[in-house]
Amino acid sequence: MLLAQTAQIREADRIQIEDRNLPGILLMEQAGRLSAEAIRARYPERRSALILAGPGNNGGDGLVIARYLLLAGWEVQVLLSHDPARYAGDALINYRIIAELPVPLLRYEEEDLDEVLASFRQPPVLVDALLGTGIRSELRGPVAEILAALRGTPLPVVAIDLPSGLSADTGEAINEVLPADFTLTFQLPKVCHHVTPAALACGEVVVLDIGIWPEVIVQLGIRREVLDLACGRAWYRPRRRDGHKGSYGHALLVGGSRPMAGAMVLSSEAALAGGAGLVTVLAPGSVRLPLLAQAPELMCRAFGDEACVRLDEAAVGLFDEALRGKAAVAIGPGLGTHPDTGAFLESILPRVQVPLVLDADALNLLAEHPHWWATLPEATILTPHPGEMKRLTGLANVNTRRLEAAERLATDRNAIVILKGAGT
Repeated sequence: MLLAQTAQIREADRIQIEDRNLPGILLMEQAGRLSAEAIRARYPERRSALILAGPGNNGGDGLVIARYLLLAGWEVQVLLSHDPARYAGDALINYRIIAELPVPLLRYEEEDLDEVLASFRQPPVLVDALLGTGIRSELRGPVAEILAALRGTPLPVVAIDLPSGLSADTGEAINEVLPADFTLTFQLPKVCHHVTPAALACGEVVVLDIGIWPEVIVQLGIRREVLDLACGRAWYRPRRRDGHKGSYGHALLVGGSRPMAGAMVLSSEAALAGGAGLVTVLAPGSVRLPLLAQAPELMCRAFGDEACVRLDEAAVGLFDEALRGKAAVAIGPGLGTHPDTGAFLESILPRVQVPLVLDADALNLLAEHPHWWATLPEATILTPHPGEMKRLTGLANVNTRRLEAAERLATDRNAIVILKGAGT
């Protein structure tokens, strides 16, 4: 599934409305109707809702939701964060419609929020339709006050498009928001729905198709994509009935040291589970027995005897032998950062001309020796955790701007970057 930015969704709306002659009011109607249906399906035992409506189109979506929930027999009240005179365009049309219906339209500045909540016959679902996707700064005024007053509520919270106060285009939590149990977004997911820490506030995310045509989405040239089950299925290649271990590639894993033998056990098991037909491990002799005891199907090229604690430059010849015929190489798990191991790594990197994965201490050593970048094959796969990423890039805000950090390193180094975290 494609992952959109705010500007791309706005451009999709513009193309659909101006170039394809589909009125914006219909898109808002579809968004509100589908959201109301999703809320009813999610909370079949509930029959009341408080719609928190802001002054823009997100608030307009909330007003449509209020109308459809009312028509479904729900008890509905709308809390307006601002003077309704601020409504314009499609949101204003929907305000005029809802004003003709038996729905209390409450002004936040005139109400006591506790009294509003107490007035419902049944505890309501809170629908956050205060702000949309364009927020990039600190919240102030009524919206910030409403969110602060309701934060920590035991009531179920549904966010429309995203929890108000998040930036749609980053994973950064730029404001304290009202965390949602359920987020309904339109047409395509946004960065904040999938990248932490912002994604932690979104709860379950459901994407609703509000009728923007597929060819309009194609025009946007979106390059970011969510690695989901559908994407994985598209890449999957069924195995031949007569296939065998020699049919599916031979991987070489390099790493391990006496204190960190388990790292090679885990990574080699992952290589087997990922589909490699054969897996050979090059590791110090002290790693051989723990490795084979856990996964006897592995092949192990042990450097030294059981007293050998690390790989060093004397293991280069053994690496050259192990490299022959391999389809891919992974280096780093449990490797250690001893200077002798660094000398070994510096010697072997230029020898690798097949797909290469660098992980763990291989990345830490690379960060200490930036001139090694020039020796890496094109499209090397880097798999840092946030601490390793900080050492590789010097960026201080890796955890708050995860996607930007990964894209920057991938672009600067012509590499494939998998930044470890909740999403991986």
